[in-house]
Amino acid sequence: MIYQKILITGSRGIPARYGGFETFAEEISQILVKHNLDVTVQCDPGSFHDNYYNNVRLLFSKKSKSSGRITYYFRGIIWGLKNSDIILVLGSGGAVFYLLNFFYRKTIITNPDGLEYKRSKWPLPVRLYWMFSDFMAAKFSDYIVADSGSVADHFRNRYKIDPARISIIEYGAYINNNFNEKVLEKHGLGHKKFYLAVCRFEPENNLHIILEGFLKADPVYILVIVGNHSDNHYGRKLIKKFRSEKIIFTGGIYDKPELAALRFSCRTYIHGHSVGGTNPSLLEAMASSNPVICHDNIFNREVTAGTQLYFKNVEECSLRISEIEKMDENELSALGKAARRRIEDFYNWENIGSKYLKFLELVREEKKLFDGRQ
Repeated sequence: MIYQKILITGSRGIPARYGGFETFAEEISQILVKHNLDVTVQCDPGSFHDNYYNNVRLLFSKKSKSSGRITYYFRGIIWGLKNSDIILVLGSGGAVFYLLNFFYRKTIITNPDGLEYKRSKWPLPVRLYWMFSDFMAAKFSDYIVADSGSVADHFRNRYKIDPARISIIEYGAYINNNFNEKVLEKHGLGHKKFYLAVCRFEPENNLHIILEGFLKADPVYILVIVGNHSDNHYGRKLIKKFRSEKIIFTGGIYDKPELAALRFSCRTYIHGHSVGGTNPSLLEAMASSNPVICHDNIFNREVTAGTQLYFKNVEECSLRISEIEKMDENELSALGKAARRRIEDFYNWENIGSKYLKFLELVREEKKLFDGRQ
């Protein structure tokens, strides 16, 4: 591939310690530099001790993304316009600054984060801003790369975008076989003797439905909820309402091997996310050969290809858990193998990286980006 300079902005940076955008930035940047691209990733200040991470240049912002999201996007996009050929923007929150590209004529690619304006955690003014940002991203991005067909359909239908400007490149995961007895002992758990949910405590992740449905089903095994619940009203409310000896709230766990061990050893993963495209937590559960009980929506149906169990309300969630309780090991194994097969065949990083390389080659051909080096 022809040598190009690419900035990835919109994540908190690499090495990944937080969520999906950070993991994406790390995995894709590693693949791109191996193919002779000059890649820079914007990072929170102090997130790493060096200016490079595995040959990827790190651009440290003065303030973290969490302390000023719009400022963070602005600094990244300005740097990219001055120093890069291509700016890959994760999320549409900084799309208003794409207008500055009138003076630079660089290539801007937006990877939107699902349907952010539908998240109920945001007050109305913020949700209106997200709607405006989606519009600006649709209008002023050179290309939109959606991580699911459903998100692509939303942008295509709502904003009447030329289909040639929209591509679908999913998210990836690695197969997980990480059994760790010490992690189980730390949390007082037995192998395949607990249900698991890993998520932020936000209403659209439907933890209130999962918790109520779980207690209503009264299963043999306990439920483990991983996520920081101390920093929002919704989380504190759930902790108070659903105190039970059958439910463990671990708080946030940010150690990847520890999370991988919990995913591998759970009996079934319960996934309540209802907003967004391809969700990393769901993929990582599937990569761990877990049967999955999913919130029933177009995003989760697309990822799982209809091979798992689904719920829309408390009653259905309770019924799905009861069904899992009645399954023998062969039935559980069949569900887990179907989930894992989706990762092996489709949602793996090698496949995703190959798609991005082909996409960027097409961008180069169309935009004729070339600086004389191979």
